Amino acid sequence: MTEIQLDYEPREQFVGFHERNQRWSCLVCHRRAGKTVACVHDLHTRAVYTTKKNARYGYIAPFYRQAKEVAWVYLKEAAKDTAVKIYESSLTIELFNGARICLYGADNPDALRGVYFDGVIIDEFGDCRPSLWAEVILPTLADRRGWAVFIGTPKGKNHFYEMAKRAEAEENWFHMVLKASESDLLPPEELGEMKAQMDDEQYEQELECSFEAAVKGTYYMGLLNQLSDQVNAEVPYDPDQPVFVYSDIGYTDSSAYWFVQKKPDGWGIIDYEEAHSQPLEYYFTLLDSKPYEYEEIWLPHDAKAKSLQTGRSTVEQFLARGYPMRVAPKLAVQDGIDAVRLVLRSCYFNKETTAAGVDGLRAYRRNWDEVKKTFSDSPVHDWSSHPSDAFRQFALAARTAILSDKKAPDPLIAMNQAPKITLNMLFKEHDRKLNASGRRRGKIN
Repeated sequence: MTEIQLDYEPREQFVGFHERNQRWSCLVCHRRAGKTVACVHDLHTRAVYTTKKNARYGYIAPFYRQAKEVAWVYLKEAAKDTAVKIYESSLTIELFNGARICLYGADNPDALRGVYFDGVIIDEFGDCRPSLWAEVILPTLADRRGWAVFIGTPKGKNHFYEMAKRAEAEENWFHMVLKASESDLLPPEELGEMKAQMDDEQYEQELECSFEAAVKGTYYMGLLNQLSDQVNAEVPYDPDQPVFVYSDIGYTDSSAYWFVQKKPDGWGIIDYEEAHSQPLEYYFTLLDSKPYEYEEIWLPHDAKAKSLQTGRSTVEQFLARGYPMRVAPKLAVQDGIDAVRLVLRSCYFNKETTAAGVDGLRAYRRNWDEVKKTFSDSPVHDWSSHPSDAFRQFALAARTAILSDKKAPDPLIAMNQAPKITLNMLFKEHDRKLNASGRRRGKIN
């Protein structure tokens, strides 16, 4: 046997983490606590000492570029004496015992499908899409009995908050909260300087690991927190009422669909679906699999553009399948955001089926301009954009009903005055043009 000497001396605060025997772990740590370094070395150490054949380990950041910039240097340094191959192009290291460690980005979840892991670190889990864990990562650990570690700094009561609460409550989890005021990792004078230059909410969130602090720049989080009873409601599907669908179509990333029914006191948000990089046929199958009777399916304005691959627009393909289609006009994003803020108070979300979409609404936020020291007018484009863009389509339609002072809110009111188009109408128009063309040729002859 060969003795292995690893060049890593852990900080005292992370010794308990390295010595854990629980399968699942959640670390809530303040900025500059060294959580990424600790986790990368933990990943490497467990890969070195594993007895599993062809072991595979992964580090996942919200974005692939972020994984490369944050962890790649740390990983290469950790494995400088144990690596036999380093693949720069794929951010992969192969160790002397055949184990591999690879870096990934949560912005491309399809790259994680079909692989297996014996252990995985998910960094800044709150910035990743909520479905990443249950739908993508967890299945990759099942047959190998792999382990997982979630790390991050609070950003409001999002899915990382839910994971931290679960870790705190369940015995088979390792749970650690590291606050700057208790860790002794940052000098008091540095903490004082940061506290002087950050507002109270920023300091509580970034340094004191507070999930209660409001996340600056979010559009709807404060309002959704006020409406917690409506956000966590039971809103079953009513088969006596039609369903209206509002969507955001992603051609190279995610597509999102909200399913809405009219209620006497507002709107019932009964369902939410999202998928990544899927063809239209996937969504047709999804819509057909639901027990709903569709009154209208709204598509974004760019759905009228023709695809170079098929030569047909998304609208034409939906119509060919017989769906009752509407196309939303192109409106300013801020108009839609204002509409969402107006109609949210009249919405009741079915918690069981819309949680992922609501998480997206909570996380939707503006860009921070470091030079001007102010928030920009444009939202951040990340995983939260898709559910938020789709919900904006619904809110614009619902706002029309509210502002019209009708007794009962009516989400059916059109966002434009274009008539509803059906496939039969297109066929009739096609036949009319053929007949007219034939009559003209007869006259010429």
